[in-house]
Amino acid sequence: MEKILHPFVLAIAWVWAKIHDLLTVVGFGEGAGIAWVLSIVLLTLLVRALILPLFLRQIRSTRGMAAIQPEMQKIQAKYKGKTDTLSRQRMAEETQALYKKHGTTPYASCLPLLVQMPILFALYRAIYAVKPLMEGTYTVGGDAYESLGPITRAVAQEIDASTVLGVPLSHTISTGGDGTTGTVAFVVMIVIMVVVQFLSIRLSMTKNMAAQQDPNNPMVRSQKTMMYMMPLMYIFTGAVFQMGLLVYMVTTTFWSWGQQIWTVRFMPTPGSPAYAELLEKRERGYKEWAKPFFADYDRQRAEAEAQASTSDDREAEVAGLDERTLAEARAKAKAQHVNGDFPEEMTTSARVSVYRNLSLQEWTTLPDEQWMRGVKRATEKVEDRRAQQQVRRQQPRRQSHEERRQASERAEEERRLQEARAARKAAAKPQKKLSEEEIQRRREERRRQRRQGRQGRTSGK
Repeated sequence: MEKILHPFVLAIAWVWAKIHDLLTVVGFGEGAGIAWVLSIVLLTLLVRALILPLFLRQIRSTRGMAAIQPEMQKIQAKYKGKTDTLSRQRMAEETQALYKKHGTTPYASCLPLLVQMPILFALYRAIYAVKPLMEGTYTVGGDAYESLGPITRAVAQEIDASTVLGVPLSHTISTGGDGTTGTVAFVVMIVIMVVVQFLSIRLSMTKNMAAQQDPNNPMVRSQKTMMYMMPLMYIFTGAVFQMGLLVYMVTTTFWSWGQQIWTVRFMPTPGSPAYAELLEKRERGYKEWAKPFFADYDRQRAEAEAQASTSDDREAEVAGLDERTLAEARAKAKAQHVNGDFPEEMTTSARVSVYRNLSLQEWTTLPDEQWMRGVKRATEKVEDRRAQQQVRRQQPRRQSHEERRQASERAEEERRLQEARAARKAAAKPQKKLSEEEIQRRREERRRQRRQGRQGRTSGK
């Protein structure tokens, strides 16, 4: 495992050293000092910022899974207690179809976490390597290394000589030096870390967790357990962490708390109190301008239709009004983060209608990407119905019994007329006169056929 992570650790070490060099350029002192402490903070923030897109993808995937839970529960209830192979297969097929319909998958929320874990472990290992590098005992998978990229033994000694609250970065609470002062420094760092972690988890539980009907729901119990157990785990791990790792952990904890605050405000879980608050806020902000805006649109449309002298003029006036209205409505709707990525096949008038309906109807969901997927599915259904109607119009209409009887009589009458015309033509056509030789030949042919027939009957008896 160490050898697999080593390239990531090496990359983190180079970035760490470059950040320190940058700090010295802007005025911080070289060698041991605050620059190495700040470089740990900036390195942690940089790595967290780089993996932020993965975090956002994870949040979207989690929200997508939360949105389909009602339909998922219906599928589970449908096949509850059925353990035969066919039922399990059908359940799996319906579940996959549901994931495909909503463009999500349970693995999508786990994948970003798996991708970022090597980076975070590498950051941890790079800071942890300072002490063995300083002592000359740094190994990777049993192989000894004298340096970790730019972090040589001398650089590691500079890092170790840098202090936080008087404690060197490579020291633990048991080797903090200065007795009470060093212990207090560790206690302060651990308390800060535990308190911030507790606040982050509590914020998630109280504001960003969907309400559960069952108070004994396993997810609720696990969240409550985590809210108290995670801080306790930080207390025990903090007691053996080096001061440099505590700087990293405190920075990470503050970053996670900030991410949680941002998530609650802008990307809350559907069904949670934070989601309801955000929904109400954006709906109120949208309707403040949209109601008078679309009331004016309705008035202008009615006037355009009344004043137009021909149907072509009326269509042209309404089309121009829709184009102007759509452009203005889309620009205004961005303030409430209304997703405007409509399907290409959707007409301008239909898009205006969607914005107009948002101003009149009560919102049940945020008009975001998940909502737009629903709009697209509805549009596809409308297009499918139109296509089916077009096919039915092109197909012959199903006739009643009376219509089929009349059609049969007409066909029979037509057949008799055609036979009568053919008979008249045959009667009117002059007959060709046969010669005596032809008449004699035909007589002989008939006699021969009769003889063959009698012989065949005799042989059969």
